[in-house]
Amino acid sequence: MLKVNNVSKVYEGKVAYRALSNIDLDIEKGEFVAIMGPSGSGKTTLLNMVATIDEPTTGEVLVEERKPHVLGRNDLAKFRRRELGFVFQEFNLLHTLTVEENMVLPLTLDGKRVKEMEDKAKTISEKLGISGIMGKRVHEISGGQAQRAAIARAMIHQPKLLLADEPTGNLDSKSSKDVMGMLETLNKKENTTMMLVTHDPQAASYADRVVFIRDGKFYSEIHRGKSRQTFFQSIIDTLSLMGGDDSDFSSVRD
Repeated sequence: MLKVNNVSKVYEGKVAYRALSNIDLDIEKGEFVAIMGPSGSGKTTLLNMVATIDEPTTGEVLVEERKPHVLGRNDLAKFRRRELGFVFQEFNLLHTLTVEENMVLPLTLDGKRVKEMEDKAKTISEKLGISGIMGKRVHEISGGQAQRAAIARAMIHQPKLLLADEPTGNLDSKSSKDVMGMLETLNKKENTTMMLVTHDPQAASYADRVVFIRDGKFYSEIHRGKSRQTFFQSIIDTLSLMGGDDSDFSSVRD
């Protein structure tokens, strides 16, 4: 589904900075993969490559055998809008719009009919448990509800790949669990392929697999078994072996 082949990224400047070195990553259709590493490890750079926000210096990124980085500006914008879904730490909801209006924004940009947009919004709001806040504006809802709305917006056009960048970064522990549980459910029930970048071991434990990178290079990966608690402990153990400042990773949440 997603193939990152021998990707490196060098940022030019007075002193060239190598953010990624020869990264290979395969994510199968329907797989939920978390990317972890200390600050400056290159995990956000990797996400930006996959999101087509940034281009690799060498190597290539393929989404279902397509190479988005060779597309022209209009085709790339269409690819991003139709094939990818994005969830960010900051929610990125428009405060002047209602929750429903925020959710259907990707469909509006694609010129979908109002009835189709309403039907899709109704369906996904019921799945995510936010039917009761559809008419509210962003300042009238909680952080957890705002992130649910952001996930609904990211999923409304049924993207091939959902990319999440620190989606629990601004949430308390209960809201974090709710949001990650929701992403896990979407992954399992809708077979949505997901790539999550996070500092939070608790959030990462909802994934099928965690890939660790350090200093722009692949470090190791671990797979989830039947027990999420055991997986969570393995993530903690790997992070402690990697080193890095304590502030690089969220405190352990019950």
